[in-house]
Amino acid sequence: MKTRYFTVPLRIMIFSLSCAMIYWYVISRIINIGSVMGTLFFGLIGVCCIFWDKLSDIIKKIKQKRALRIIYRIVCVMIALLMIWVCVILGLMSYFAKRTPDKDATVVVLGCQVRGNNPSLMLRKRIDAAFDYLVMNPQAKCVVSGGKGKGENISEAECIRNELIDKGIDENRIYMEDKSTDTNENIKFSAEIIKKNGLNEKMAIVTDGFHEMRAALIAKRMGYECGAVSAKTPTYLSANFTTREIIAVTAALLLNR
Repeated sequence: MKTRYFTVPLRIMIFSLSCAMIYWYVISRIINIGSVMGTLFFGLIGVCCIFWDKLSDIIKKIKQKRALRIIYRIVCVMIALLMIWVCVILGLMSYFAKRTPDKDATVVVLGCQVRGNNPSLMLRKRIDAAFDYLVMNPQAKCVVSGGKGKGENISEAECIRNELIDKGIDENRIYMEDKSTDTNENIKFSAEIIKKNGLNEKMAIVTDGFHEMRAALIAKRMGYECGAVSAKTPTYLSANFTTREIIAVTAALLLNR
């Protein structure tokens, strides 16, 4: 009975947190691997909380058979390792997002969705972050990066360039890379422009904080030093895209990409 007095409030608390996390994914109104995997994960936790008594009985029966007991322990270890891995990646993301770039480093703004001719909310935040750095470092040049995708009237690079010029940045400080389709190409093609034009090879990568780690690893693999100019990700989108990025970082490390 005493154990029940302890587990019931704990189950209610965990169930409530799971519902809050699911709501956080849902309000982004974006369906991608981050929102799907996050919703499924916390949904599973919620279901376990509801049916904990039956689940406990099943676990007791499993432990009575040696083969199943071994499998159960392996699954528990794998889950524990997964949770540790997620915590490590989150810690590294935070570290990379706070790495200060050198003064007058070449700003590399990574593209994000354009709606027609206008930047999406996340892209606008990146533009704002790039503008602040360029104002504080008047000798710095800037490479705006990103091709034209579905539903975009102009390339992401052109949109960023237009917005920076409208905010008062001299167009002669801005170089445009408008062929890339993903983060690898963003960095690769921007690096080619930097080298071709004799720009400072130390980069100040402008993207969302959760994205800085993967961008930095790509830049390092190509032989470039970089710091982070992190944009402020809208809160209602952060759970979705952070989860997606954990998966992307894991895949990149496993595939060495």
